[in-house]
Amino acid sequence: MKQLLIFLCLSITFQSFTQTTHLLDTTDLKKREDFIKKYENKYEIFNKNLKKEFKGKMKNEVLNFYDLTQKKFINILNKEQLLFNDSFQNYTDSLASILITRNPEIKNENLQIFISKHSSPNALCLGDGTLILHLGLFNYLENENQLLSVISHEIGHQLLKHTKTTIEEKAKINTTVLSKKSNIAQSFKKNKYNRNTKAFGLLKDLLYTAGETHREYESQADSIGYVIYKNTGLPPLQFIGALEILAQIDSLPSAEIKTKTYKTFFNLPEQQFDEKWLVSENFESYNYDMFKDKINKDSIKSHPDIEERISRLKKNFTELNIDSHSDIIPNSSFLNLKEIAFKSEIENLHYLNEYGLSVYSILKKLETDSENEYYKQWLGKNFHEIYHAKKKYQLNRYVDRVSPKNQSESYQLFLNFIWNLKLDEIKTIANYYSVEEKIE
Repeated sequence: MKQLLIFLCLSITFQSFTQTTHLLDTTDLKKREDFIKKYENKYEIFNKNLKKEFKGKMKNEVLNFYDLTQKKFINILNKEQLLFNDSFQNYTDSLASILITRNPEIKNENLQIFISKHSSPNALCLGDGTLILHLGLFNYLENENQLLSVISHEIGHQLLKHTKTTIEEKAKINTTVLSKKSNIAQSFKKNKYNRNTKAFGLLKDLLYTAGETHREYESQADSIGYVIYKNTGLPPLQFIGALEILAQIDSLPSAEIKTKTYKTFFNLPEQQFDEKWLVSENFESYNYDMFKDKINKDSIKSHPDIEERISRLKKNFTELNIDSHSDIIPNSSFLNLKEIAFKSEIENLHYLNEYGLSVYSILKKLETDSENEYYKQWLGKNFHEIYHAKKKYQLNRYVDRVSPKNQSESYQLFLNFIWNLKLDEIKTIANYYSVEEKIE
């Protein structure tokens, strides 16, 4: 649900445009291939050294965890989910240079910053000096200083070796608590018909422990990250400002699409709007309360509440207790990239195969810019793909199923609309809005 509201709550409006913004240029092929080779060689050397550090089952488990993460990243590179754009790359390289110049101790971490095409304002540290910033950060953060704050936080994870520690802890659990020869596993076998209950109890204990540890890691990375940021001499409160923006996004209600929007854009000359498209499935008979004591969602969040993180920072660094923020005027480089990030959101969601989310985003934008031909063209492209997915009985790969306890009423209505459409009705919508290829 967070992914949905994150990319829809943008309050910044840029000038409308009608031509497609191509961030996904095929000219990045050579760069991607070079990075794939670089990382494959890097991982080979890393894994050889890793084998010397551990023994027995622990070595196998640690290698398995690293192998999974390494293959996942190589797959991300292969699937073109990262953005190889000189403007973004040069910009993030310059930010890394600022931090390294004022913090020489991080020079040996071999930082490499990538930009992913995802619209959520998140970032990730892989633990080997590789940082991934989601393009959505440019949408929601206000200025360069706040982006530096996020990068500093991720460097904090790198310096504290949180990824390494987490993998080793998981490997240890797999070789002890979850081992087939362990007493707990044997008890599962003895209680064959009640295995789900016992497994859920163990999972609950494991998740609670992991959740507490990871929440502590986030606070530790905040503290180290702030020191890194502070050493640049930039306004301290911008570090808090970045967290406050993320807190607002996390707490905002989902962006809603008005019912009349469906009637406006799907009442077509060739196909009148059918009220049955908006009929929702009745979930009243579903008993969700049976799981209410299973897992406390707040306890397994990998990030502590942002308000709590801010409070800890203010407690540890008194200069952050000033109430007022100094106004920071974003520089032109940041604003230019921010505009590109905003304009490319729909296209990126489409190329990430998130056709449902892309359509939802388009409809929300059309409510305030109903004549935007760019939005309508991408509406056609998305419905074109939705048609082929439904025809192959694969629609659930690209459009969410309704989940009443995890989605807003607006998003549930949207999902019901998509799933209620018949194949020929999807075809009509796709062809009406498509300016290129038509479905025969």
